[in-house]
Amino acid sequence: MIRIAIAALCASFALSGIAEATDAQPRPARAAACAPVPAIALLSGFDDRRARFVPGPFRATLRNLDVAWRRSCANGLLRGVTWRQLFLRNAPDANVASIYRDPDARSRLTLEYPFVTADGVAHVPTADDLAEAIYCHVRGATPQEQEESGRCLPD
Repeated sequence: MIRIAIAALCASFALSGIAEATDAQPRPARAAACAPVPAIALLSGFDDRRARFVPGPFRATLRNLDVAWRRSCANGLLRGVTWRQLFLRNAPDANVASIYRDPDARSRLTLEYPFVTADGVAHVPTADDLAEAIYCHVRGATPQEQEESGRCLPD
């Protein structure tokens, strides 16, 4: 009686797509364990007098950071990396996203980007922009990459 119930239970799992891993069905690779996506906050002095960046573009930046963080984690870049908070610094004339420890802000981890340009237009870094900034901060480019493509060399 018990064997019949177990067989029926196993059959129902197989029908629902939940089956025991066998040689024919390899187990999926374990996802890399990474710290949660850091919280973001505006660094004091973030110039947004016309409120162009908060709340819409701010939330979009957080969504894109989430995508970039997960991608970087999946690539194994964030093993052992924990960022509790990332402060946003508006750099109206910047041309790339850059992450660094800001000596002017008590060494807080800072994301610099032209969030609001001089003409008052709000900009949101893409997930690709943010993934590249994470890569450059965590790993950095090789001398060959810097020479050939300028990777991780903000102008």
